[in-house]
Order: sequence, then structure tokens, then C-alpha cells
Amino acid sequence: MDSLSSRNHSKYGLQPRLNHDLPTLFAWLQGNGLTYNGERFDRPSNASLLGPEELDNNLAFAQATGRHASQPLTSEELKKLKDSFKDVSPGVSQEALWGAVLDASSSIRSLSWQKLPAEAMAFYRPFHLPPVDQWGIYLLIEPLLNYHNELLRLSQPLRLFSAETLMHLIVFEIFNHEFFHHLVESTATTLELILATQGQPQPVYLRHWHQQANNHFEHPHAPLEEALANAYAYNALGFISRMKVGCKTASVKAYQQAIIEHWHSEPAGYRDAKHYKGGGYIDGGTQLLAQLLDQPSIAEQVPISIIAKHVMPTGFSALMAKPYIPTWLVGSPEQLKIFNQLVPAPNEAYTQLFWPYNTDAIDTYIAKKKEEEKARKAALKAAQTQSKQQTDLWDE
Repeated sequence: MDSLSSRNHSKYGLQPRLNHDLPTLFAWLQGNGLTYNGERFDRPSNASLLGPEELDNNLAFAQATGRHASQPLTSEELKKLKDSFKDVSPGVSQEALWGAVLDASSSIRSLSWQKLPAEAMAFYRPFHLPPVDQWGIYLLIEPLLNYHNELLRLSQPLRLFSAETLMHLIVFEIFNHEFFHHLVESTATTLELILATQGQPQPVYLRHWHQQANNHFEHPHAPLEEALANAYAYNALGFISRMKVGCKTASVKAYQQAIIEHWHSEPAGYRDAKHYKGGGYIDGGTQLLAQLLDQPSIAEQVPISIIAKHVMPTGFSALMAKPYIPTWLVGSPEQLKIFNQLVPAPNEAYTQLFWPYNTDAIDTYIAKKKEEEKARKAALKAAQTQSKQQTDLWDE
């Protein structure tokens, strides 16, 4: 039956001639002049320093020196990892975490740190810049470790984060910032495919890259894509904190508040993420779509906010899911060893904020405090109601 069905599909032209896999897409983009051929950056570690290189056309590439692929663990590997950490707690203060649940802003009020932009610790290399075996997200281990160490030093008096939990939060935030750049490229690619079917092929992605670099749109929050990437990472953390209140949720709330408090220290665009956190992403996504279409005012004529709300910023436009997007850890063996001690399951950490530590005691404590707080509020409300009733009787 399957083979017959297949023959009928072929007979009636129901099977597309071109496959739906990414290699087919990449070849199509390159064959239609929608890519910019870059150069390879796998170099010996002593060849040059890590960092971006400005080419003559203002496209920034970054070196892939000493890169190591990050892969998801199998369910069996994750189980073994959790078993090996079953007696290891996160090493944080349960009282401090409960304080973050009650008032996250107050919990980090004394924290003063200079927030680095994500691109100082990671970068996204688009598949529009072949060779395509170089595309993906690159996490730069040395600056990540340096940033982590400084933030750990400053936050130690708060007793909110251990070295391990802090690095998990940092790498989750940075990865999701870079993943948003993949969402943008995926959206631009979708537009390129649609325009090509209309006989109007346009280099949507590369055009956007150039225009954003030159602030072509003169947007007040330029570069808008960076503001939205910061907001996307913040919102991704918020999704994690929707789980039942416990150690991880409290840590996320405190970390999110620290992000908000210190966005102002970042460069233009990055520091404007506050305008697009929560539901604000819809307006920002609408403006970004208009920029990709090279028609900044189109949102006044067409309700493209529908697309912004339901497709682009939510992740449904991604051509590859978070766990499987090529992700490279860039650093020396010594640096990677330190990083892996802090983050034993990197892929699960930056996609799900998974950590293997046993938080049962802290979770139980916070759940108990939450019930006590709930009872206290109920008693206070009952007392206020009773007082009001007595007042009403006296007035009568």
C-alpha cells in the first residue's frame, strides 16, 4: 500500500522534486546568489586571537579556533548524571532564595556589576555565510569563565547563586540570545523562499545585515535585533520560572531582576531590551519584520503583528530546534575542563536550564514558606474583613 501510494504521488506530481532538508535549502540559497561566501576559520590556536574580524564589506565573521561540538545527552546518560549528583545540593541559602521569591528586586539591590553584551561571550554564524559546516552558535569559554568569575565575586554576599548555578544561568541566557539571531535568519529565509516563488528573489537576510550595521532605519533602539535578542533570552528565563516555586524558580527570578537592573550598562540596542520583555516582544517583532521587508512603515498598512505574535519571536520560525542547532564550545582543553565541571550537561543547560543538583531540601523549605505566607495573607484578609464588618455595625 505504501509503495503504491508513493507511485501515485510520483505519478500525479505530488512529490516535490526538491527535498525539504537543510542541505537542499543551503544549496538553493547559494545557487540563487543569496549568500556571501566567507572563509573557513578553523585555525591553529596560536594563529591569532579569538574575536570578530571586520571584512571589507562590513560583514563580521568570527574565528572558530579550537571549537568542540556540543551534543545532547541520551536519557541514559542524563539518568547516570543525576544519580551521580543525588547527594550534591546547589550550595545556596534557602532563606536568601525565599527572599527572592517574595521580592526579587530587593534580593539583588546591592548587586552592582557591569553587564557584558552576549556577543562578548558568544556569536551566531549564519548559514547565509558559507561554508555551511561553520554555521551555528559559538560559545567562547574563556570570556564566559571570566565574566562568571567576576559576577560570582560580586554576588557572593547575596548567597543566591553557587558557582555552578550561576554558570548555568549565564550560559542559558547567552545561548538564547544567540538563538534569537537564528530565528531572525530563519524568518528572513522564509521570506526569501516566498519572494522567489513570486519571481522576485531578494537577498532579504544579507540586506538586513548591511542595513542594521549602518542603522539604515534610524530606529531609536537600534540595532533592534539585539534589543529583541536580549528580551528573548529574558523571556525564555521567564518561561522556566513558571514551574512550581522552588530553588530553580527563585534563582531565575533573582537573575532576571539582575538582568533588568543592569541592562543600562550595555551598548545601544542591547540596553533597550526592557521595551520588549513580556508582551512587548510583539511590537518589536513587528518592527523587525518591517525592517526585513525593507519597508519600515508597512506595519501601518498591513497587520503583520499577527505574524510577529504567532510565528517569529516565539520560536516556531526556527529551521532547527534548540537542542540540535550546531553549537560549538570554543576554548582550550583546560578551559573546557573548568567549564564542564561547572556545567556537566551543556546542551541541556543552555536549552532547558537543566542542572543535576539535588534541590529537594530547598524546594521543601520554599514550599513550606509559601504555604505559611498564604496562610498569613488569608488571616490578614479575614481580620480586615472582620474589622470592616464591625465598623459598618458601629456606623449603623
